[in-house]
Amino acid sequence: MINFKRCAAFLAALTLPMTIIPQMVTAADSNQYTMNITVDLSGEKKTISPYIYGMNKYDDGAVLDDVRISAVRQGGNRLTAYNWETNASNAGEDWKHSSDSFMSSSNEPAACVQEFSEISVKHDISYRLTTLQMAGYVAADKDGSVTEAETAPSSRWNTVKFTKGSAFSMTPDLTDGTVYMDEYVNYIVNTLGDADSSTGIQGYSLDNEPALWQHTHSRMHPEAVTVTELSEKSIELAKAVKSIDPKAEIFGPALYGYTAYDHLADGDDWNAANSDGKYHWYIDKYLDDMKQASDEAGIRLLDVLDIHYYTESGRNGTEDRLQSVRTLYEKGFVENSWIGEWCQTNIPILPTIQNSIDAYYPGTKLAISEYNFGGDDEVSGAIAQAEALGCYADAGVYFATLWGGSDYIFSGMKLYTNYDGNGGHFGDTLVPTVTEDVSLASSYSAINGDNDSQVTVMLTNKNLTDAENASVKLKNSSTKYQAAAVYAVYGNSTDIRLIDIVDNISDNTVNVTLPAYSAAMIVVSDDAFDFLDLTLYDPNKITERTETFNDVNSLINKDGNVEIPITDAENLKKIVLTANVTSSAGSSYGGVGGGICVNAKDANGTQFWSSKGFSIDLGSNQTATVTFDGTFGNDGETVELLRG
Repeated sequence: MINFKRCAAFLAALTLPMTIIPQMVTAADSNQYTMNITVDLSGEKKTISPYIYGMNKYDDGAVLDDVRISAVRQGGNRLTAYNWETNASNAGEDWKHSSDSFMSSSNEPAACVQEFSEISVKHDISYRLTTLQMAGYVAADKDGSVTEAETAPSSRWNTVKFTKGSAFSMTPDLTDGTVYMDEYVNYIVNTLGDADSSTGIQGYSLDNEPALWQHTHSRMHPEAVTVTELSEKSIELAKAVKSIDPKAEIFGPALYGYTAYDHLADGDDWNAANSDGKYHWYIDKYLDDMKQASDEAGIRLLDVLDIHYYTESGRNGTEDRLQSVRTLYEKGFVENSWIGEWCQTNIPILPTIQNSIDAYYPGTKLAISEYNFGGDDEVSGAIAQAEALGCYADAGVYFATLWGGSDYIFSGMKLYTNYDGNGGHFGDTLVPTVTEDVSLASSYSAINGDNDSQVTVMLTNKNLTDAENASVKLKNSSTKYQAAAVYAVYGNSTDIRLIDIVDNISDNTVNVTLPAYSAAMIVVSDDAFDFLDLTLYDPNKITERTETFNDVNSLINKDGNVEIPITDAENLKKIVLTANVTSSAGSSYGGVGGGICVNAKDANGTQFWSSKGFSIDLGSNQTATVTFDGTFGNDGETVELLRG
């Protein structure tokens, strides 16, 4: 998990004479190059797990309905010290080591997981993963900051035990200073149903990022977790869960990133644990320990190996982000970061992890329960997200949930799950696809089951300046393809636009032109009439413009408000304000909030005033984006602002 020690709020005051006049948006630059893509429909096929299209818990129902995810995770630092009996939790270093009611103000046991189930069921999300507490303690109260002198064990913490050893209760004892994990799972099963039920929990994570406990939760677990401690706790907790809900899947150990994959939290401890050099890296040891314990117990104690992945090179900017996913799948690729410089023996990362699974615990599935390649506010975010999902499908990833994200990143996911706004989605069976130069274009293709009457081809154009003539050859199929529809994300809009309908397919080759710097889903059909009722994007009808202000401090007026000097609102789609966000309290959890006040004119020239407040989690970003739909209301209506 990435946290930034920044927090602020600002107020924007706008004066916008409002006249909307369409203007041309150019779909592609005049310079073009040709990329050949080969789709082998007789090649090795791979079933794609539906659970790679997931997010971490997200409460914005409009986003969930639009993107249409199929898996959701309830995780993060707050869950490590969550007390299911009272819903108290501790923020750790994210916010003053505060124990409070942040997770839920309810006094009903396990209210958080019940709310989590309710939201996911409402939005038809079929797989739910929640987090169990394994570090040793949870918040005992909601009384605010825990001082260093109150480090566990103290009255500010309750002890965690994995097995109760006596009868479970649906009204847990709040006076015994202890919470029991098997009683928690029993409560969930009796309240929501087991893993097979439509409202139950399908997966349980063995806590969150244990290799960082001594940093994120130093008041609770001040010492670095050891190799032995993590294995022993994982084994005991997994047994406790399986005894209550044997059909539920166990995820672990939720490693935060590359160094945790390699040597967990402490290099010296790892060196001692691997003194004979048996293991290539820590992941091998964890898998081996879980396999041996499973064999002894007679039940599988680890169903899914769980890692987190945040790009290092993608933080460097657009061009590095466009190539960043290659570290996961391409042998010989060297990214621009310390991983590229020092860690080539484990590149590509996902095949290396799969080799560990095959060697030490065959049959274990792979999850990436937190990841983010950045780029919320630019097309590179959509391109990287689209390539990542194709990579996950190709690598056989079972479960993947995006952490944070917005705007273009969501567009990259929506290309797979709802590209046409009507549930159009990538196929469920991957077929081999090759591009000539993955540095310029990445591509993944799929069909549904064994039926190749429709082929979905995800294709990116990583060239920042030149359009791409793409020749997509669908070979080794008896199907004769008749038409194709091309949906793309590019330019200054996060919208997925239908930019072309191809009806002159010859020799099963689809020729399309993609705009520079874009991600697209090409839907190819054997039915010439499939796309007749669709309407192409008309750049003369819908126009967009972005106004960006990189120094908010320079815009502060005499009243202390940020006044944005926009006098021309023609085609205005987005306003981007960038501020240096700091926290006098030293918080590592960031957010921005404020309000926008607008003086505008309607189509009849009548002046009116409107306003809208906003509050945005910064998450892994250092910028906040406020987006509106280019229209304002009067007569008491408000500006329609969307979370950015």
